[in-house]
Amino acid sequence: MATITIEILDQQKAETFAGIFQHIKLFTDQINLIFEKERLYIQSMDSSRISIFEVFLPATWFDKYEHNIQTGHTIGLNSTILYKILGTRDKGQEIKILFDTETDDKLFIDFTSNNKALYNKEFEMGLIDIDCELMSIPPTESCAEFSIPSANFANIIGQLKIFGDSLDIVCNETLIQLTATSVETGKMAVKIEIDDLNEFSIDEGSELTMSYGLASLHNVCAYSKIASLMEVHLTENFPMKIIYWLGDVGGDAKLVFYLAPKINDD
Repeated sequence: MATITIEILDQQKAETFAGIFQHIKLFTDQINLIFEKERLYIQSMDSSRISIFEVFLPATWFDKYEHNIQTGHTIGLNSTILYKILGTRDKGQEIKILFDTETDDKLFIDFTSNNKALYNKEFEMGLIDIDCELMSIPPTESCAEFSIPSANFANIIGQLKIFGDSLDIVCNETLIQLTATSVETGKMAVKIEIDDLNEFSIDEGSELTMSYGLASLHNVCAYSKIASLMEVHLTENFPMKIIYWLGDVGGDAKLVFYLAPKINDD
């Protein structure tokens, strides 16, 4: 019997796992879970083709990760339904997920606990075939990068979204300025002093000027509760890269977004 079994006993990681799927529906309804020998990997693009997201969860992140299928295996599912299932999990319950090649049209999900006040729950979720090729994302060197508390950045982006559809960013060696403007509401500008950031680096003498869609960035910031810090990488005329670390900073467990810049027609 060829199976894949994962278990999450750690309660904080169980909350994180559910949180990953809580907001994926903002980007896509259907996703492929790619179970490799050493990790669970997810990649998808939003319907407007503005943003790409990746989920990296190494086998060591789980309390149990058994992969008895000879090669990597991909299963497709409805992300909204998966989140609805995860939403029924009570705090204190552990997560177990099983895929069996003998019943390869279903995914089995169990929530269990030794607490007699919490009733065990069992789910069978139908799987779907999703024809989607993985995109190759080459590594690039960022001109500027900074680390900022996720909640702070999400709050700023939520406020800027009230004042326009586009976020204009100016980044240099002394500050980062974020601006949104519209005819109806006027203009809002936020200046972030470099000394106020957790970490910051920029190529010497550089000043970056670029624009991004606030609606898409607001969706990315919906994940602000999943990690206390977010890492932002900027390179002019390239996508903004945002990383939420799901473990140690610089480790293998992470949620990564790429947000395409707006093209200036001038």
